[in-house]
Amino acid sequence: MASADNSEMDQSGSRRNHEGYNSDPLYLSSSDFLGVQLVNVKLNGSNFQKWSRAVKIALKTKTKLGFTDGSCSRPESGSPDHNQWIHCDNMVVSWLLNSMVTDLAEAFLYVNSAVQLGAKLTDRFGQSNGPLLYQLEKEISELYQGNDTVAVYYTKMKRLWDELDDMSEVPICACPATC
Repeated sequence: MASADNSEMDQSGSRRNHEGYNSDPLYLSSSDFLGVQLVNVKLNGSNFQKWSRAVKIALKTKTKLGFTDGSCSRPESGSPDHNQWIHCDNMVVSWLLNSMVTDLAEAFLYVNSAVQLGAKLTDRFGQSNGPLLYQLEKEISELYQGNDTVAVYYTKMKRLWDELDDMSEVPICACPATC
């Protein structure tokens, strides 16, 4: 029987809507296994911005982004969801490590959770946007049509603009009004 929120419970007790999409972050489908590589490009250190964007999209699709940003917090140890949360968190860590080049993955092998891994990756690779911004602005200023069609040229330019826009997001202050 469908509930008022347009969803129903599946056989595992997880919430599904009528289109079959499972909105429970603790749900793992049969296609979710340790060896999954979430994205086509592996993190190599210099491509963090693009890699991070692709990983966020993939994790949102699997309803697992909350494990890396902290919004899906660990249940109390007595909770019936505790073991499943640990299982899912370890799965997300595995997926992230599989989406890195081997040398980087080994450096992060001993993290304790997906949120800790996400924070460490952002601290290490996501903070130095100055040189990346300069590189993008330089690429944009040096881009010319040449023999490209207008559509191809525009696509190249739009990709650079979108990447620059993504990197240039103004940080939102979360501290008290004394900023």
